[in-house]
Amino acid sequence: METKPTTGLIERLRGERSSRPSVDPTLAGGLRAWLEDDLSLLVADLDPSEPLVLTPRSLSGDDRSAAPVGAIARGALVRCLIAERLLLGDVEHPMDDALSALEGAPSEQALVEAVHALDPDAFALLAAEVTAHDEVLGSCLSRIPSSWLPRLGVRMSIPLVGGRVVLAGTVDVILGPPASLVASTCLLDVTTAPLRDGAADRLGGLALLETLRTGAAPLRAAALSTATGDDLVIEIDDGVLVAALRRITSTVERKRADAS
Repeated sequence: METKPTTGLIERLRGERSSRPSVDPTLAGGLRAWLEDDLSLLVADLDPSEPLVLTPRSLSGDDRSAAPVGAIARGALVRCLIAERLLLGDVEHPMDDALSALEGAPSEQALVEAVHALDPDAFALLAAEVTAHDEVLGSCLSRIPSSWLPRLGVRMSIPLVGGRVVLAGTVDVILGPPASLVASTCLLDVTTAPLRDGAADRLGGLALLETLRTGAAPLRAAALSTATGDDLVIEIDDGVLVAALRRITSTVERKRADAS
């Protein structure tokens, strides 16, 4: 996996308007029909009330659902700082600001309680880590013009085969207006871990979800590691989307075989 320095990440992600490809209005429908056909026999016996849920992270072989509380808290706190960095610019007190934002999210109350329950040394270590990750954000993410319509923490859920399979994921940042004639949206995925070999696959999975959700493929997708400062930017084309589709089919085949 080849990564590049984060200098000008947002500018590289958006690129020049003159070089953006035209939107294929039939692409999303064709991809959905292909997926439905491939999956229909594989999951015919599943109960739609208990669907098989797949995420881009699990499809890329980087499922960190069992990560320790400290790593989960660090990721959640850094996500809070993404919003502050992109929308407000400077951050003076990373841990205080991020924790205050997390405390305001009802869905994160269990995690907030876990953070407050840390002993003083563990809390100080987490605060130092959050500050270090924020320094990386500050070095590569600039305040985004409102005309780029930044959307933060966009959750996506795509039911397939009568709800027997659900594709789900969250994009940390989406930039650009909804596509009309040319591809215009860009996806940014931020991780507090080093970029792994599956990073490009995860971006492809997120791009496929965005394509199915909106009916138009995004222009580019990028991953940024706040642990190392590395980033990866990929162009989204038919090949990337088809590869993501095939990973879904192969993952469902494997899971169904394991369950039988």
